[in-house]
Amino acid sequence: MRDTTELRDGLADLAESVAPTEGYEGKIMRRAERRRGRRRIAAGAAAAVCVAVLVTMVRVVGFGPAPQLAAPPPDGPFLGWSPVGDLDADLVHEATSVWDRTNSAGPHTDVRALVATRHPRLRSTVVVLQGYDKQGNARLAFFTGDLDAADALRMRVDRPAPDPVKTQAISLVSPRLSGAAGEVSNDPAGTYAIAIAMPGVTAVRVSNTAVDNEMFQEPEGSTSRLVVKRFPLTATAQTTTIAGFTKPKRPFASLTKVFEVPGEDGVDGDARAVPAEVLRRNGQQIIVAFPKDQGVQRGQLAVVAEGLVGRVTAVDTVRGEATVDLITSTGFTGQVHTNISNVPGSVRGTGGKLVMEGVPADGEIYQTNRVLMPDPSQQSSQVGAVTIGRASADKAAGATTVELTPTADLANLTRLSIMTPSAP
Repeated sequence: MRDTTELRDGLADLAESVAPTEGYEGKIMRRAERRRGRRRIAAGAAAAVCVAVLVTMVRVVGFGPAPQLAAPPPDGPFLGWSPVGDLDADLVHEATSVWDRTNSAGPHTDVRALVATRHPRLRSTVVVLQGYDKQGNARLAFFTGDLDAADALRMRVDRPAPDPVKTQAISLVSPRLSGAAGEVSNDPAGTYAIAIAMPGVTAVRVSNTAVDNEMFQEPEGSTSRLVVKRFPLTATAQTTTIAGFTKPKRPFASLTKVFEVPGEDGVDGDARAVPAEVLRRNGQQIIVAFPKDQGVQRGQLAVVAEGLVGRVTAVDTVRGEATVDLITSTGFTGQVHTNISNVPGSVRGTGGKLVMEGVPADGEIYQTNRVLMPDPSQQSSQVGAVTIGRASADKAAGATTVELTPTADLANLTRLSIMTPSAP
């Protein structure tokens, strides 16, 4: 047997021949890190594939861009829509007779009904007819009952028939739909919005920026394409939006919005909205173009759906242009009041901000309270009053001023409406 010392020395010599060179551990660590990196890349790629598959699935099941409903084939120049609910033949006959007698436009021919029912929210009848007048023009008319005359039908508006291919909803918004023709409701919540959506829509939503609530019709009912919503007298067509929804194919999924359009007006006595396009900005003013011969004058209000933009201060009738002072400009002032609580005051632009002044010391105004300005084109200070802003903070006790935040986006204006008095 060999000496143990000799054996130990031999093992030491063998170990030296396989001893790692300098940096060996670093190489091993770098190799391991590269392998981990490749694994992370592979895992990331797999995750990306999963996300792509999920996105594809989401698109398939209906998330993402809202689908577009195909319009039913036109009925000649008329909407080829199926009627809403069960049509009352007697109401259709009565409404046609009223239509024939009004404005000497009758007799009407080839009349077809879209709605003819008694609606519980309006507590009255609602009829919508299409037909030719005696000149052969395609027309559309809304009728509602007069609550002060045993619910006798009154024609509220007679319009040219809308485009049967592009139209997704028809509507009527006015405070003059429940009494005699042209009479404003004596109910503070007497403005009604009537909206009918195209077939395929399972629910309709009507919202208005003059008040913080909305009406969402229950889907799938026999009248789910018809909604009648009651709003405060401050509500107008210009601050109303109609949206249509469809039922998703997946169970328990939410409704899918397929369109959103502005409300429509036109009842005798309502202020008229003249559309205008913003041409340029000049400091605290904007210059807008509008159709000529529309009765645009100094002092009229410029509005968008969200609220008040400013006031017309100059009109060039030859060019069809108007200058509008923005509500934050130093030249803008006017009388206002808070919504619901009716706390009075006046507003003044500072060049960049909007301040409500002259508020009674004991008047209570809280943050986000809505402040309204009466529209001089309307027949009262309540009808069609426009939201100018919301209180930026609670009014301090005993204070007589409070800063307002405009509700209209004054920095990104492209189009607006100029409110003019009702045509004679």
